[in-house]
Amino acid sequence: MATNTKHSKGYIFTAIMLTITTIVNMALIGLLFIKSVGISQRASASMSTINALGENLHQANNEILLIVSKYDEGDWENDETVKEEIEQRISNVGGRFGAISALMSEFNPNETMSADACERYNFAQAVIEAYRLNVMEGPNSFVATVGRGLNAPQSVSSTMKAFYTSEIYPLQLPATEWLGAATEIANIEFAKSRAQGAKTFVIVEAAVFLVYLLSLVAVLLMSKAAKKSQAVLEEREKNLADVDAKLKSTRQKASDLAFTNLLTGTKNRYALNEELTPLLENERFNIAVFDMDNFRSINDTYGYEFGDEYLAAVAEKLTEQFSSVAEIYNITGNEFCFLFNRDVSENQAMAHAQNIHSIMSSPYNVMNLTVQLTTSGALYHYLPGDCLNVNSLLVKLDTAMRNVKVNGGNMVTTVMNI
Repeated sequence: MATNTKHSKGYIFTAIMLTITTIVNMALIGLLFIKSVGISQRASASMSTINALGENLHQANNEILLIVSKYDEGDWENDETVKEEIEQRISNVGGRFGAISALMSEFNPNETMSADACERYNFAQAVIEAYRLNVMEGPNSFVATVGRGLNAPQSVSSTMKAFYTSEIYPLQLPATEWLGAATEIANIEFAKSRAQGAKTFVIVEAAVFLVYLLSLVAVLLMSKAAKKSQAVLEEREKNLADVDAKLKSTRQKASDLAFTNLLTGTKNRYALNEELTPLLENERFNIAVFDMDNFRSINDTYGYEFGDEYLAAVAEKLTEQFSSVAEIYNITGNEFCFLFNRDVSENQAMAHAQNIHSIMSSPYNVMNLTVQLTTSGALYHYLPGDCLNVNSLLVKLDTAMRNVKVNGGNMVTTVMNI
């Protein structure tokens, strides 16, 4: 009788422990779920705001490009339909910047993003504001210039394109890139938070299961069916191992970055960084940079529009001749970078570099004028681990190329491995 009473108390204690374990398990799972939902909602709100900013900025830039193209089409000062279209597009640009201002005023990145992501977002915000001022504010703004040219479009046609190239595009591109960088960092941090949440969930579940296991052991010690209960316990442990093997987290990464140089149609500096970084540690490859000597004299003599046409002609020829053996990037101004394919040997890379030098140094017919500049370049036979990052690799190449220019230019040198 005493034994039965003892067993009854044991069962009651075990039942109480199981009940407490179930309640604690449900509470902890609920808390983890609420936390996970909160993280997802905050991350989703941040991504939605940043994506909306990027979309409005992209649409505003498209409207501006369409306005510039209208001024390139010819004489339409007597065409009221075209004037009304331009005025409507100016209104659209104002609406886009109004939406951008509203989004930025309502969004507080400090509440949802890390310091690193906030820094990139704040930089993008400052560039967007400078972009807006160049477009919308002041007597010399893009909108003011458009207004002055409505009745005499040919008088401002060249000014419009030069204004866009020198004052608007240099701000629009980095604003887009910095927004993309903030999005990428925020996504990575969100993925890390989810992974940490999954890890915490596994630990909590393991702890709860341990308590549950102890309760089962207590039942088994007092039960006459010890062997059957032990078999059930072992089966549950096996099931737990299977469940643990399936607990995994996925990472999310943002895309929709602009990788193309608008003027030359080649890839840009940001694209080079993205594609070259994964190769630095373990790959060997051939890479070269080229820069036309004294290109500033072209802009000073013939103007920026002529210089842009010259660069576009050179880029078109380079793409036609060398896109099958290398990825081509217009990384700054008139500086081009060539990342040769893996099957290109060092000797072949040098031969290609000499051909590139010859093509870039050739005469070009631009706006019915023949122009020709010499070109300096540097070739790097890169070995795994030579550089910590893309910037240090480009510093090596640019330093070697500058030395060529100091010594008269018009040749290709090789970067020495250290």
